[in-house]
Amino acid sequence: MRICLATVLTIAAFTLSACGDDAAPPAQAEAFEIDGPWLYLGPSDVPHDLSIGQGSMVFTDVSGTWSSTWAIKTYDNGMHHFQLGFTMGSGAYFPVGDSMSGAYEVDGTLLTLQLTSGLTSYPALVGPGTCTNPADGMPVPGCKLYVKKN
Repeated sequence: MRICLATVLTIAAFTLSACGDDAAPPAQAEAFEIDGPWLYLGPSDVPHDLSIGQGSMVFTDVSGTWSSTWAIKTYDNGMHHFQLGFTMGSGAYFPVGDSMSGAYEVDGTLLTLQLTSGLTSYPALVGPGTCTNPADGMPVPGCKLYVKKN
């Protein structure tokens, strides 16, 4: 019995010695690369601003009649996608739903977003800087173009 207790204490002491100050800190998530203020360019929704930061996306009508706030649940800069959960809205806000998934592409100061309802899959992006279906020239539902504000 004493040998087992001594062995357990030796193993415990050895294990705890690895928990010193020289242990590597946990990796921190990098900043979301599309953080910042954006101005909507089109193609078919009402003019609005998009503010991304502090763990949220806020869509605000430029005339101030509506807004919606979405919590950023997760994002991946390498894969260019994110997931959102609805937090609150006022007026006849946009977009609507409980949750959304999105894909994005940044080309200079231009941001292309493709949104879809739910969290089960990420939508395909038509291409950076375009929200037009190449087959018929029609706007792609859920696609939005923004320009970075100064």
